[in-house]
Amino acid sequence: MNIVLIIQILIGLIAAFAIYNLMHYLFVTRPSKKRLLAAQRVVNQAVMAALQALVKDGKVSQLNEEELHSEMIAHIWGRGVMAFEYHIPVDRVRVSIPDLRDVLSAALSDYSQKNHIRAQEKGKSAFVITDMWQLDDRLHFDVAYLVNLTTVEYLDDLKRLH
Repeated sequence: MNIVLIIQILIGLIAAFAIYNLMHYLFVTRPSKKRLLAAQRVVNQAVMAALQALVKDGKVSQLNEEELHSEMIAHIWGRGVMAFEYHIPVDRVRVSIPDLRDVLSAALSDYSQKNHIRAQEKGKSAFVITDMWQLDDRLHFDVAYLVNLTTVEYLDDLKRLH
């Protein structure tokens, strides 16, 4: 009789664990990933448009979409952080890295205003370059999409680190 009770308890625990994981996936993981992918598409469009504006100004050489790569960095900073790392060939850049950061920030802000993309905090650009660096033959930069409180808090944390 004791062994039957132990088996029933084990089956109950396994079933509870399976149900918890299924619910977590359906109601937390999957919607979060969908929001992150949608945000990445928005930021990709903004970055490409901003870089095209810089091409017109002679700050960057012509880029095709295959040369612009983006990666999610939410797995590093936590769920809900809408920030993405981009890298482009450094030989496409015609200005210094600090100057590129400034003009790219301005271009992203212009894109945000022209397309009525609002940040979580009113009066701020929806897109913020959080970091920019060169590694080998690639120029890397991170862009945060300030569409939710989690990303705004991430940006505040970065400011505290500096």
